Amino acid sequence: MSSKWFDKRLFDIEKLTITLLTPIPLDITGGLVLEDPFLKIQKEDPKLIKFKVGLGGETLLNENLNNVHSTELHYLPSAPAVSELDLLKKAGTRFGILFQNNSSPRYKGMASNCRIVEKPSLNVGVKGFGTSVWKILMADYIEIYLGSI
Repeated sequence: MSSKWFDKRLFDIEKLTITLLTPIPLDITGGLVLEDPFLKIQKEDPKLIKFKVGLGGETLLNENLNNVHSTELHYLPSAPAVSELDLLKKAGTRFGILFQNNSSPRYKGMASNCRIVEKPSLNVGVKGFGTSVWKILMADYIEIYLGSI
């Protein structure tokens, strides 16, 4: 006999979504390789971010340096998101991304200024095409835990 309280506090992969927000909303959750961990969002070291310095010594500094994060998404080679991510990389298009988990813990993370910094290398072996790992830089990432359900 399971209690409703206990059931609401379990992680449910079906309630996790990753959505590209630009140019149109597109769910890119399908095709993720579900190995541990399959989604990692990490803070980038501000020292690695390049600044622009003017002739007079003035510095152009992004005030959101504490919000610079990156994520790596691991996809099966046949995932529908791979072709969309490839087009975004080739075009150099900036886009938004939304991470949302509606199971436990309830979580939302979003960035509106993203770009793909690393296109995966092509790995083909006797078992076929290998997993593709896409690295995305998120310049203005914000996140919130929404508490218990």
